[in-house]
Amino acid sequence: MSEDEAQKSVEEVAKDILVKRRYERLRAGLQIKYRAVGPTEEATLVKTGGYAAPEVFKANTTEIHDFNKVACEDISLGGLKINTPAPLPEGTRLWLQVTIPGVPIAVNAIGEVRWSRSAGSLCSAGLRFVSISKADLDKVERFLVLQKRAGMEKRA
Repeated sequence: MSEDEAQKSVEEVAKDILVKRRYERLRAGLQIKYRAVGPTEEATLVKTGGYAAPEVFKANTTEIHDFNKVACEDISLGGLKINTPAPLPEGTRLWLQVTIPGVPIAVNAIGEVRWSRSAGSLCSAGLRFVSISKADLDKVERFLVLQKRAGMEKRA
């Protein structure tokens, strides 16, 4: 492969990455609670807005205990990356509860596993938000703006 061909190949890979990544991701050590939801439950949650209603979590304590707790590695307006104890099947829909510092009510969303990888004992998964309220998306956006601003101030 000539140098020109190698350069074109690198440029094509970079272009693919930029096209696939619509939103800038920022590193975040946020606490995430999640559990898998089936199509029927997801449809009911989205239709009633139940996944976004904080009182749903108080109403059924058994349901709360069914949630797994993990750390979020990074987050964007389009989704997030979490570390998990075991790989998650691609396409799985998850009910997410994202705890953002300084925000009293957690962000609730339905996310879809886009990819899942394991490296030794560590597993991670990329999730895309498929259903999130405008108010919760605004909370994520405010968090991202503040994180980005704090990062710029550290460099200055």
